[in-house]
Amino acid sequence: MSRPLRSRILLGALVALLLLLAALPVGFHFAVARLKSEVESALGERSTVGAIEVGWNALTLHDVAVRSAPDWPVPEELRARSIRVSPSLLSLFSHDIVIHEVALDAAYLSMLRTRKGNLRVLPAVLEAPHDEADENSQSAPAAAARRITIEAISLADSALDYCDASVARKPHCIALRALNGRFTSLALPALDAHSDLHLDGSVEGPQRKGSLSLDGDITLATRDLDLTLKLAGVDLHTVEPYLIKAAETGVRRGTLDLNIHAKVARRKLNAPGQLTLSDLELAEHGNSFLGMPRSLVISSLKDRDGRVRVDFSLQGNLDDPKFSLNEMMATRVAASVAQGLGISLQGVVGGVGKAAGGIGEGLKKLFGG
Repeated sequence: MSRPLRSRILLGALVALLLLLAALPVGFHFAVARLKSEVESALGERSTVGAIEVGWNALTLHDVAVRSAPDWPVPEELRARSIRVSPSLLSLFSHDIVIHEVALDAAYLSMLRTRKGNLRVLPAVLEAPHDEADENSQSAPAAAARRITIEAISLADSALDYCDASVARKPHCIALRALNGRFTSLALPALDAHSDLHLDGSVEGPQRKGSLSLDGDITLATRDLDLTLKLAGVDLHTVEPYLIKAAETGVRRGTLDLNIHAKVARRKLNAPGQLTLSDLELAEHGNSFLGMPRSLVISSLKDRDGRVRVDFSLQGNLDDPKFSLNEMMATRVAASVAQGLGISLQGVVGGVGKAAGGIGEGLKKLFGG
């Protein structure tokens, strides 16, 4: 090959490479613009977005808000100062999409646990009805569901309201604030990825705030999980509905520390934990507390400076229709607190009667009564 011919070939290859490099940002810009359209559509009719910024390697949504439906316990499902979506360049030109990270800054999210124990999150997006045309296209044999893989979701300086309708007629809401966390490997719509989770923040209460830490892993599709939850210095009023029946004596003040390691494998729950109640002072109304006669609890607390530390364990089959996590938690904790206070379990089971309602019945079943 002559030198002039070789030079022309090299020059042509160089020009082609330069044209390709010049076209990449343009192609990426159009691909991100396509992603922008899909994100706007996914947020639904109840959403508002202040501005959408299309960068060379990311899409950023500013001042995002998703209003809640009338049956939702709080006004908004989602709010965020900014949501930054960083996709994989090559995946934007393929059927399936890979997103390296979704970063939420100063965000707010509300969650609802229904009376039946089902967890609802962002229904405006995740429970939105599909168009008939979309359903017909998805039912066609040649059509395959698009898979979206989010490698990481990060949370900075954010908030969450966890509202639970299974413990009270009006959903009981727990306010989590100053949240920072990271959730990895979210696969949509299958939810079959093995995800790591880390979250820390504060638990707001009427008299004081406590701290929260959650670490572990979870597979959302199967609900298999291995999670460690730590609560420290939480205002007892915040978790009162989980421990105390409506007809029982309430608390005037007190704090709760909780350390629980929960595992679920093949729908079987095993969750040992330790609970500490400190500075516990009971209200004056009611005749029982945690299924125990109020007078016995008060006298026992005086001997322990208002502090009791107990170990407990939760086990059960999540597919058993008779299994109730709320009832089991209340029953196990009541039994452990009774032991920690040195109160006779036979006296508790026999003496509480109807005053303790479900907890009294649970204690009878727990100890063979």
